[in-house]
Amino acid sequence: MRIRKKSFALTLLLLGGPAVVFVFSQLRGNLAPIRTVQDPYPVFADIAVDADANMVAVADENKFSLRTYDRELVTGDVADPRTVITGTKSGIDFVCGVAVDSIHKQIYTANNDTAADLMIFNYDSHGDVPPERVLTPAATGTWGIALDLVHDEVAVTIQHINKVAVYRRLAAGEEKPLRIIQGPDTGLSDPHGLAIDAENNEIFVANHDSYHEVLAGQADPNAVTSLIARGTVTREELAAVRLDLRPSKGSFVEPSITVYSRTAGNDAAPLRVIRGAKTELSVPMKIFVDSVHDELFVANSGSSAILVFARTASGDVAPIRKIQGPDTRLKKPVGLFVDVKNDEVWATNPEQHTATVYKRTAEGNTLPLRILNAAPEGAPAPGIGNPGGIAYDPMRQQILVPN
Repeated sequence: MRIRKKSFALTLLLLGGPAVVFVFSQLRGNLAPIRTVQDPYPVFADIAVDADANMVAVADENKFSLRTYDRELVTGDVADPRTVITGTKSGIDFVCGVAVDSIHKQIYTANNDTAADLMIFNYDSHGDVPPERVLTPAATGTWGIALDLVHDEVAVTIQHINKVAVYRRLAAGEEKPLRIIQGPDTGLSDPHGLAIDAENNEIFVANHDSYHEVLAGQADPNAVTSLIARGTVTREELAAVRLDLRPSKGSFVEPSITVYSRTAGNDAAPLRVIRGAKTELSVPMKIFVDSVHDELFVANSGSSAILVFARTASGDVAPIRKIQGPDTRLKKPVGLFVDVKNDEVWATNPEQHTATVYKRTAEGNTLPLRILNAAPEGAPAPGIGNPGGIAYDPMRQQILVPN
């Protein structure tokens, strides 16, 4: 491949992923970079808590790791993890979602932008170790994970094909889901956060604002692309690719929380929808249903807030309370977990390298009870997003490659 010099400079786009930028003077041969700009610290994406085991599990997109910490750890310095799972054998790369199975002592985590595998590790796993089992729900784009230990099921959201897939808890490999929610009537649009309320038999999904029409059971158009990225595509598979161009049905919609029957399938319409200006929803990420107190918590990344709604909320309704303001130390939160036993709510702040903890009933511009630091105070971070991108600096004749 040859890169032509342009008469205008291309701006480097760092949209997330591991913040490593390699700078080369040319693309010939086996060259070492001129210099490297790298974020050396973990960037917390999602979080889950096992209160009985006094353990916190976090997905780290930057260092390609799954980490656990003591729940009550209080330190002003960089926190020491209990365990760190990372390396080639682990299969972990751009991990986003995480969930804990407190009964079987296992942690579930999912890769997002690359191989979208759902990987399951035991609590005591450490180092470069393979998962106990791996499930492949999609080619790319798996994001949210929700466990239903009452009905022995696990569910995932798949962003790019507007899909929720529900599997038996012990599913592995290419096993087919028990059921899916997918189709134009579902209202799913770039789904991210996912929560299962087993007590009230409902599924909650957080949707972003980009939509394109996908039919129930539609084949994943990213499948061959994923094989190419992994270097496993065959000539026959590549030759079978056809461009099925058709008029776009994509659009921007309002972000929403859609709620379905737990056993809903295919192109099922939601039971209710939270959507509208009063909701303040903006880039809703992880969500959590607290069925004990009948509340729904939302990591609202767009407004750097945690929004709380009544569990049965519907329509254009305002949150019943929210945690927001400079004292909260919230910044574009992504992960979220409510520890009902200890009456606490956790949130991850990727751009701060932190997880912050609040009283479950906290409201307004309140200070965190404590902070889990993955980096020294003030260390810069890019946050999270999609990996990739390349830029050419014609003035210095250098190529910049995020990795």
